[in-house]
Amino acid sequence: MLWRNEESGASIALIKFEKGVGIPNAHAHASNQFMYCLSGQYRYIPTGTTLVAGSFYCNPVGSVHGPTVADETTVFLEIYDGPHYPVQPPWYTDASDAQ
Repeated sequence: MLWRNEESGASIALIKFEKGVGIPNAHAHASNQFMYCLSGQYRYIPTGTTLVAGSFYCNPVGSVHGPTVADETTVFLEIYDGPHYPVQPPWYTDASDAQ
């Protein structure tokens, strides 16, 4: 985590997905999610949308997306303008990661 506003839940983080790893379920966020791909290749399985180095992507608040997979080890700069999830997703083992 690079920065978090405890009051609003907004955050900025560097996120790394190893090759073959991703988010296993469709889900939605409680705020807007902005992602800038620094390296690698990351794919939204249902739509085939693929992010590569230099790609910017936004998942608007409440939009259902995923599952996803990293086709290559991928690093994102990820920004949320509020809290991440309405409730902690089952794939998170650390509640502080899912705030």
